Amino acid sequence: MLLGHLRISPSPPAGIFPFLAAPSSVSVPEPTPWRDPSSYISIVSFAHRPRSSGGEFYDYTARYGAVREEDRVTLRQSMFPETGAELSGTSSESKIFSELSERMDLQQLLDLPLVALSNGQTRRARVLKALLSKPELLLLDEPLTGLDVEHRAKLLSLLHSLHASRSPRFIMGLRSQDPIPEWITHVALVDETKVTVGAKDDVLNAKQHATTTNTPLSVPARESPKTDDAPVVIDLKNVSVAYHERQILKNIHWTIRAGDRYHLQGSNGSGKTTLLALLTGDHPQSYTQFPPTAALTLFGRPRARIPTPELATLIGAVSPELANAFPRRANMSVWDAVGTGFDGGFVSAGARGVGIGLKGGLTESEVQWRVGRMREVFEALGPHTWAREDVPAGAAEGFSKRAFVDLSAGEQSVVLLMRALVGRPRLLLLDEVWSGMDDGMIAAARAYLRGDGVRQDQAVVVISHWVEEVPWGEEDGVKRFRLENGQGQDV
Repeated sequence: MLLGHLRISPSPPAGIFPFLAAPSSVSVPEPTPWRDPSSYISIVSFAHRPRSSGGEFYDYTARYGAVREEDRVTLRQSMFPETGAELSGTSSESKIFSELSERMDLQQLLDLPLVALSNGQTRRARVLKALLSKPELLLLDEPLTGLDVEHRAKLLSLLHSLHASRSPRFIMGLRSQDPIPEWITHVALVDETKVTVGAKDDVLNAKQHATTTNTPLSVPARESPKTDDAPVVIDLKNVSVAYHERQILKNIHWTIRAGDRYHLQGSNGSGKTTLLALLTGDHPQSYTQFPPTAALTLFGRPRARIPTPELATLIGAVSPELANAFPRRANMSVWDAVGTGFDGGFVSAGARGVGIGLKGGLTESEVQWRVGRMREVFEALGPHTWAREDVPAGAAEGFSKRAFVDLSAGEQSVVLLMRALVGRPRLLLLDEVWSGMDDGMIAAARAYLRGDGVRQDQAVVVISHWVEEVPWGEEDGVKRFRLENGQGQDV
């Protein structure tokens, strides 16, 4: 609506953005001629790629090779694509760029390729680029997701100072579990089809800003499995990753056993994404970790001894990279999207949409098990479990027939979680798993993960900067592994 994609009826007398038109009826310092909103309003959204970018899957793991010419573009070059070079060091624009990049802790990253940046670093870079366009109003959609505690505070401090001087003004879209900054004056609280707008204290007092992550869990976790003697799922010994002189991971030792519940922690740029790429076998250097200098063992075998298609069936994953790269073809239904989780691919296969297995064919009993498992997951995480209004009988089946591309960002996140869970993989990787979900979706997903969604012999690694987002706590035996400056340890 704020971007003009939807029409408001009746239309406000001064338009949606009266500060741009500034007619005499609006109280502004100096009336100015009408200005085109598209030229003065910018948005930074971290949702998946739009329809216009095409619906096919793209290989997000290619970033680790970085051999294409477009992969050589640095952060600095991306800020000035028209000229290919930074403005004169004496110009006011250059001084603004230098100041903003320093305040956003991006100075030391300016000459790195864009593909080498972490998720949090990329988010900060996108905000910086939007600020350089000097909009009157900047819309930020979930700007805190993926940022560590330190950079979350730095970004909010910068936004506060810029907003106070109206250069530019800001409207932020926050998740329900995100803390609302003290300097925010007004809130628009969206609750299904209702929007409550007013002064922050008035709105939040009327409806307490409760978050799923801070409320008691409705489903207690199963008894914590004893994993000390459980089979080893992943074993890293002295694992390192470097690009020329740039060291990303340094001598990592980490063992994950069946039944483990791990919280992987680390600041932006600490190497979490690279470490996950080693666990999934996506990183080219996963093939170079072998004795006597290092060892990377996945499910009891070295990476080079386990075929990639087989590895894809053993690991279920949710991540920002996968969510952005996942195909959004017009003919891919929700059932098709979830069904790709059995074989770990991105194209629906098999007559029932549940894959064809590693050998190119399934027995009838295998097909029946997969179909039954699909229905089980849809019953556990379908809209009847998280929608706030009354949902008619058969909602799960209707939901399964919808086009994946037509779902909201939150619904797509739920579907991709279903995809990761459906095959009962031996290892589950949940990276920013709650992105885009509303309270009801998070509550349903947390309850399922703590209940029947994950068996005791499955290992789980949750990657998040927020302790509250991990479905399991100390009482459930959760373990923590922390990365800092490329070095890791159990904490």
